[in-house]
Amino acid sequence: MTETILTMLRRLLVDDYYGLKQRLARRFGSADFASEVLHEAWMRLDRIDANASSAAVHNPKAYLYRIALNVATDRQRADKSWLSKIEIEALYRRAQDDLDPARIVEARLELDALANAINELPPRRRAVFIAARLEHLPYKVIAERHGITLRVVDRELKAALDHLSEVLNKNPPAGGGTGAPEASKI
Repeated sequence: MTETILTMLRRLLVDDYYGLKQRLARRFGSADFASEVLHEAWMRLDRIDANASSAAVHNPKAYLYRIALNVATDRQRADKSWLSKIEIEALYRRAQDDLDPARIVEARLELDALANAINELPPRRRAVFIAARLEHLPYKVIAERHGITLRVVDRELKAALDHLSEVLNKNPPAGGGTGAPEASKI
């Protein structure tokens, strides 16, 4: 783009500022947002390639509006990545709940029960389960590692998951024994 095109776009932005602002405000529902977008569009004009051909801009007004729309889209995407005040408060409350000593003890008991259930598995089944669920290895790699077929990997994993589900779904003994906690909380 030649310097004259950049100058023309800047002049057009200044001359048609209120018209562009109205169009953007109607489209996005906020005059303040439209104003911020136009100010950022002005800044973006400085970053436009000065070597681009002036023939690329057939309709300068539409080109300027497209720049403003692109800025608005970029801002909306960036705004989506921020958490709202309500979301932050919910995370804070959840963190406070997670620090409850009773919940910490319960979680430790659940982890112990899970570790015991995994250790009860036969060695190959335990190795397949760990490779698939903890190491996130593809079944093909697991099969090659243990010299078994994909079908056997699938069967061993299903058997391991069935065993873990059975062990963890058992209710603890009524007398406060050392049974496994409820699986719904794991």
